[in-house]
Amino acid sequence: MEIALNFGGQQINPPSGIPSGGLSNLRGILANALLLFIIAGAFLLVIYIVWAGIQWITSGGDKAKLTAARQKLTWAIIGFVVVLSSFFIMDTIGFFFKVNLLKLL
Repeated sequence: MEIALNFGGQQINPPSGIPSGGLSNLRGILANALLLFIIAGAFLLVIYIVWAGIQWITSGGDKAKLTAARQKLTWAIIGFVVVLSSFFIMDTIGFFFKVNLLKLL
């Protein structure tokens, strides 16, 4: 897909060396960004669960530390659900806009 400009009935083509990927480049960028966010979310999830587990183990029976570790673990599980539900959200958005977003990954 090339971009051409009409000026006074004359077609003016873009200079050579300018990428003309158009929508396919944007699709690739969005797919890579989405995949990067999902991978980063999964990586942070594992770190957060390990951190909560270590905090739980080292709480030593202290109620405040145990509560903080439990809350951290709860938020990590909620984050896991959000990352997993992102696939459902992508599929729903793709259905309405007639685009298979999961196919891009």
